[in-house]
Amino acid sequence: MLNKKYLTAFIVFLLIDSLLLSGCSGAAGVQSGTNYLYTYKMTQPIVNDQLLFKDNYITIQFTFDQSAVSFQLQNVSEASMSVVWEKVSLGVNKRIYSVRNTSNFYSLSATVPTSLVIPPLGYIRETVIPRENIFMDKGEWVEKDLFLSNDKNNAKLKKAITGYVGGEISISIPVKIGEIVTEYAFTFNVSKVTPLPSKLLPPVKERPPAPKTPVMESSSGNTIVPIAIAAGVLGVAVYLLSQKKTPAL
Repeated sequence: MLNKKYLTAFIVFLLIDSLLLSGCSGAAGVQSGTNYLYTYKMTQPIVNDQLLFKDNYITIQFTFDQSAVSFQLQNVSEASMSVVWEKVSLGVNKRIYSVRNTSNFYSLSATVPTSLVIPPLGYIRETVIPRENIFMDKGEWVEKDLFLSNDKNNAKLKKAITGYVGGEISISIPVKIGEIVTEYAFTFNVSKVTPLPSKLLPPVKERPPAPKTPVMESSSGNTIVPIAIAAGVLGVAVYLLSQKKTPAL
């Protein structure tokens, strides 16, 4: 049987190894490389650098982040209106997607976004993302970029990202005004791609609060396993060290 000194040293080694494993698993998700900021220009139905459109019925202005499009839409007509969300679409270089908005952004089902009645002079603020570009992975919500936004220190990716100048985002928003549905179609083009300094982070994304679900809470499981192993080793160690040694015959 191992004597007490060597058994103690062995247990300390196992505990340190388990804790190091826990630390490494937490650091594995750190992303390296240069982040890029995209600048857009509205090209349809009008050309506008402020991404702003007005007519006799609506005033709408857009903003972009890496993976979603936000907008504020105000009703400037004399009738109530609503967005026909089941027919809203977002296109990336001609590929068209159905969308999620703030009402079902973090939904695991294929529910249709909720429509609100917008009275005269009322407005809404919304964020839309391609439906398939947000999903749950290992207990966390993951968003895919509209266009690549990090080069991972890879020359080919850097070349691909800078080549997105001229890339197209299209958004179709049918609006029901009174009893008439008018389809508003907007097109935006990438006018500039700017590399961000290493210490400057991309702008904060506008997002609804993510719900706390059992699946999300289990995302910390990667760190629980090594700690549980360490606790188990410690428990066995305490038991072994507490046993009385039987004298050798």
